[in-house]
Amino acid sequence: MIRRFAVVAFAMLGFAGMSATAHADEVSARAVWTKYWTAIEVQKICNNTAFSQSQYDNMVHRINERVNYDLGAGTLHQLQSDAKTTAHDLTFKYGCNSQEARDYLTLFQNDLAPVAGQ
Repeated sequence: MIRRFAVVAFAMLGFAGMSATAHADEVSARAVWTKYWTAIEVQKICNNTAFSQSQYDNMVHRINERVNYDLGAGTLHQLQSDAKTTAHDLTFKYGCNSQEARDYLTLFQNDLAPVAGQ
């Protein structure tokens, strides 16, 4: 009886640990995805850039590779909206020459511009 209880308790503890790890991975993936999409939005605002659908597809593929395809479409839509708001707030309040905006532009140039064909 005690042995069975120990096995069940150990299994539940392992499941809880996996759940916490999965949650941490999703939180990390959300942060990465938002950062990359904010970089796209800052690029659009600061450099008056327009992207074609194939360029967006290539950039989304690159971002999804970075997060291991861990996020669903509904989540991505919300993250895109949040990133767009963040980019507009950042560029409106601090301008495109602020350090944070330059960091996003550097991220875009280093990771996304090559796949976007820029």
